[in-house]
Amino acid sequence: MATILWDGESVFPEKIELFQKFLKKYLTSLNSVELLEGKPFHYDLDGDEFLNPDIQKYYYLWSIA
Repeated sequence: MATILWDGESVFPEKIELFQKFLKKYLTSLNSVELLEGKPFHYDLDGDEFLNPDIQKYYYLWSIA
């Protein structure tokens, strides 16, 4: 399993970077950025999924839109 643990220095694949920017922008528009506080962006490259279920839910909706 190729898991990327984002620590502010690791580089995600481009589509994950786009998703992360979208999610931050979306939650900012709702004044709900605090929902991301303490949420790890641990991503499984092989499974194309986030290990955090809350982040994965947003990612799934974003990926099918």
